[in-house]
Amino acid sequence: MKTETKQKECTYCSGSGYFQLLLGGSETCRHCEGNGKENVEEA
Repeated sequence: MKTETKQKECTYCSGSGYFQLLLGGSETCRHCEGNGKENVEEA
């Protein structure tokens, strides 16, 4: 069986690559490592 890896918009940061912090500033999204896309493996 072949699996295919596709990228889609990160669901954790909505594709922005970072989170706005409540006290100001921003933090890089750990799930997509700041690029706004997450890898999805499909069978």
